[in-house]
Amino acid sequence: MNRENIKHYVYIAGKMGLFPTIFYFVLFCILTYPLILQFSTHFFADQGDGLQHVWDIWWVHKAVTELHQPLWQTHYLHYPYGVSLLGHALDPFNGFIGIFLLRFLTLIETYNFIVVFSFIGGGVTTFLLAYYLTKSYWGSMIAGFIFTFSNYHFAHAQGHLELVSLEWIPLFVLLWYILVVKPGIIVTIASAIVLFVVLLCSYYYFLYCVMIACLIVGWYGIQKKNISFFLRKEHLVPFTAFFVGSLATAGPLVVSFLLLNRSDPLVGIHPPKECSLDFLAPFIPGGHWHFAHLTHSYWSNLPGSIHESSVHIGLAVLCILIFMWVKRRKFAAQGISLWYLILIFFTIMSLGPVLHIWGWEVPFMRLPYALLEIVFPPLKASGVPVRMMVMTMLSAGVISAMGFKVLFRESLGKRLLAGLLLMILFIEYLPRPVPASKIAIPPYINVLRDLPDAYGVVDTTASPGLALY
Repeated sequence: MNRENIKHYVYIAGKMGLFPTIFYFVLFCILTYPLILQFSTHFFADQGDGLQHVWDIWWVHKAVTELHQPLWQTHYLHYPYGVSLLGHALDPFNGFIGIFLLRFLTLIETYNFIVVFSFIGGGVTTFLLAYYLTKSYWGSMIAGFIFTFSNYHFAHAQGHLELVSLEWIPLFVLLWYILVVKPGIIVTIASAIVLFVVLLCSYYYFLYCVMIACLIVGWYGIQKKNISFFLRKEHLVPFTAFFVGSLATAGPLVVSFLLLNRSDPLVGIHPPKECSLDFLAPFIPGGHWHFAHLTHSYWSNLPGSIHESSVHIGLAVLCILIFMWVKRRKFAAQGISLWYLILIFFTIMSLGPVLHIWGWEVPFMRLPYALLEIVFPPLKASGVPVRMMVMTMLSAGVISAMGFKVLFRESLGKRLLAGLLLMILFIEYLPRPVPASKIAIPPYINVLRDLPDAYGVVDTTASPGLALY
């Protein structure tokens, strides 16, 4: 390999990898400032679910490096009988990262690294997806911004580490899209591996990736006017290899979870009516906006938690979506119809079984999600339809990349409009402060630590999250 080739590959690596990484890291620091200054002293999480995920990282490390046992069963909870962790948001992928990072970082720094990595990774992988589809560099950078710095992402940064870890979704969608359009063995293997990684982060995201994979296959079949295209040799072999690979990797965990839920139904499942998308939520900033007090009269009336209901898309993005919808026929070759299909499908499913408007239930408006629960009963183990908005944000980002590409290339007036939309977008996506928790260890914990370890402890003093920690 000559010097010119080396320079070319270094340039590509910097342009497509290093610069986007630095770009999204700097934006994360700006949007969350002064959070990054507490990287070594405070957990970037609340003291509820956030500390539960700190326990998850600790447990995976202990189970693998000390106990040498499977991850999904522990006797450290509900002693002495133990409990299965199959129904728990264990997100073992982050635990595996922790095994490596804990060699030279503290537990606090390890957790915070994973959070920051998810925001950077979500931006970079969305950038790669949008760039593959649009070949617009800065349009794709904006797509990554829309996806990874969305209201949805920051809302779950309060403590839902498994949902914060959305960085592998765009990468799977990219690989699967390539597999369908240009099948090959390398992209087949990569798709199966990344889908497994998605599962190790979140059951929810695994399900959504399976759903979007089906949508892409259906869309491609309609485009080619051959719904059974996957039976042809050029697709049959890669699809079969993908299925076998996924069955070997994700299959055992999925089957184990379904069997557990069937024999011993999970408790504490979220009621879907309380955790559905309010019809106006995409248009009105929620409780995790920096200026949330301006919209308090709206989001304070929504059922459930603001950590779930804060899914504002942004008026700037909505303007781009409308603009591109009007011009959609000019972009048929770029597959824009697919991304509108994904956006519309997941938004409708996010509405849940019954329509809600301004927090009020419209009882006579039964929605497709209720039918999907009947067709696919395991969906009842979810109970949080609004989380499907993560896929809406991904498709909105891709469409926005196409839209900004058009605006950047047209008249001076259109470029000025693009600049105005970007300023509005930045203001709309300013998050409220991400919690930073500094945990003081109560003296009684040190007393318990020095006692013989042959007994169980019932802690009625600390909150559940703090007790786990």
